[in-house]
Amino acid sequence: MKRNKLFWLCILMVLFSILSACSTPTTSESGEGSHEIFVIKAGHAAAKEHFAQSSFEKFKDLVESRSNGRIKVEIYPAGELGGEREMLEQVLLGELTMIAPASAPLDAASKYMAVWDLPYLFNDRETAHKVLDGEVGQAVLDSLSNKGLKGLVYWENGFRHLTNNIKPITSVEDLTGIKMRTLENPMQIKAWSLLGTNTTPIAFTELYGALETKSVDAQETPLSLMYSSKFHEVQKYLTLTGHTYSPWPVVMNKEFYDQLPEDLQKVVMDAAIETREYNRELSKQDEETSLQLLKQEGMEVTELTNEQKQEFKNKMSEIYQDIEVEVGTEFFEQLMSEVRL
Repeated sequence: MKRNKLFWLCILMVLFSILSACSTPTTSESGEGSHEIFVIKAGHAAAKEHFAQSSFEKFKDLVESRSNGRIKVEIYPAGELGGEREMLEQVLLGELTMIAPASAPLDAASKYMAVWDLPYLFNDRETAHKVLDGEVGQAVLDSLSNKGLKGLVYWENGFRHLTNNIKPITSVEDLTGIKMRTLENPMQIKAWSLLGTNTTPIAFTELYGALETKSVDAQETPLSLMYSSKFHEVQKYLTLTGHTYSPWPVVMNKEFYDQLPEDLQKVVMDAAIETREYNRELSKQDEETSLQLLKQEGMEVTELTNEQKQEFKNKMSEIYQDIEVEVGTEFFEQLMSEVRL
C-alpha cells in the first residue's frame, strides 16, 4: 500500500513539473530555447533635444532588433542619473551599464584619455576620425580595461568653442581675469589658467545655473550643446575658437560586457560602430544648424583667424609637455605621427 502511494506521488510530481514548464513563458523570441534577457542601462548628460539622445536611440534600435529581444536598452538622458563623473562611478560599480561622456572625466580611469584634451590637436574632423579609429585610438580605449571598463568606439561631440557674458574675445589678453568654467579635469583647469582665466571646474549638469547666477562668466562646449542647453539665454558672446575636438568615448561596464554571449558581444560592438557613423553625420549637420540658431537668438559671434588661434595654442602649449610626461614619449610620439599623416 505504501509502495502504491509512493508510486502515485512520484507520478503526480512528474506531471506537475511538466505542466509548470509548459505554463512558464520563455524569454526566447527565436523558439530555440530559453535565453536570459540582458538590460543595458545607458546614461548621458545632454538634453533630450540634443543629437546624443538620437544616437543612443539608434544604438537601442539596432541592439534590440539584432539581438531578437535578448538585449533591452534603457536610456537615461539629461543627467537624470547625475553628472558625467557620477555616472562613471555608477558604471564602475555596475549600477549603470553604459555611458558616452566627454573624454575628460575618463582620465580618472586612464591617463591616456587626457590626450584628447590637447588644444588644437586636430585641425579637422577627418584627421580626428582617422586617429580615433586607428591604432592610437584603440590603444586608449583598451587602456580602460584595467579599471573595469570596456571601451567600444568613439562617438562625436564636436569642436569646442568659447562663450562668455563679459565682452567679445579676440585675443588671449581678453580672457585675463574672466571666471571660466572648465571640465572636471586637471589638464583642462591648467590649460585655461595659462590663458589668464580664473578657473572653476563644474559638472555639466550644474553649468546653466552657474552661468545664470554669474558664478562663472564663461564656458566652452560644442555649438550643438550650447544651443540645446539654452546657453544663449545666459551668455552674450560666442568666439569660434575650435580649440578642442571633443569625442564621446562609448564605454561599458566590462563585467557586463564579458558575461554576454559572444554573439551578443558582436551585436553590441557592431551597433556601436554603426551608430558612430550615424552620430558623426548628425554632429556635423547639427553644428552648422546650431551656429545659425545661436546667431538668431542674438549671440554676437566672433570667428578667430588662424593667427589668433595660434596665439591661443602657443599660450596653452605647456600642456603638450605635461601630457608627454604623463603618457610617455613613445606613445606621445606615436600619437603625433598619426596626427601629422
